[in-house]
Amino acid sequence: MVLGYRKSDYREYGLKVPVSITLAKQTSSLLIAGKSGSGKSLSARWYLWQMLSSGESAVYISDYKAGEEYEAFEGVPAYASGSDAVQMILDYYDLFTEIRNRRIRLKKHYTLFIEEYFGLLTYAETQSKKLKTEIMSKVGELLAVSRGLNMGIVLCVQRADATNFASGSREQFQAVLSFGRCSAEQFRMLGFSSELEENPTADYKPGQALALIDGQESVQEIIVPLIKNPDVMCRDLRFYLSCQPDLRPPGGADAARQ
Repeated sequence: MVLGYRKSDYREYGLKVPVSITLAKQTSSLLIAGKSGSGKSLSARWYLWQMLSSGESAVYISDYKAGEEYEAFEGVPAYASGSDAVQMILDYYDLFTEIRNRRIRLKKHYTLFIEEYFGLLTYAETQSKKLKTEIMSKVGELLAVSRGLNMGIVLCVQRADATNFASGSREQFQAVLSFGRCSAEQFRMLGFSSELEENPTADYKPGQALALIDGQESVQEIIVPLIKNPDVMCRDLRFYLSCQPDLRPPGGADAARQ
């Protein structure tokens, strides 16, 4: 999956040198951070389109925010919005648990995409502190263990505060993207403090980000290409999502191996 193109080559020479990750072999979980207006959500949809159109991964979307960016997916079993977004996470965790306990080897990579994680946790806390703790714990376990089971998480947040993650789980992402301008505090939260002497994101425009990827160059500046027809892309995404098996297929977890 292409995260973007190297900013320096793109700006200086117009060359599209891709910065890529391989979900199944290298990067099972990806953290995407950025304030509203940074291009985070549109870039995330491009990533989802790549995963689904190439067949690199099945995708299940938990979108508590239920924003207009994803409304084209309403009614598709692989997409859950509002309060149903919590159940999507729980169902994904249940599938993960069954696959782990029964030692099933998935033939296809599975990705749980969580949009606006902080908002989801805030909602969960209004229901009960136990529910918030449960979600944080299960997401933390998925981050720590799912890579070996051909599963992973793509998680979108505006701020990656440590209080929103179970102990140590924030460090389990194999790739971190920071879109747009971020504060010095957020810069350190995302793990960039030891990589660069100063925060270079002050002049970042929407769709421009810092990428920190395990096994690649320390930090790379990237540009996500302009999506000229986002509505068409969302239409295609809906089609791909509708063709996926449910998280709870009639045949049980064995059917998920297909």
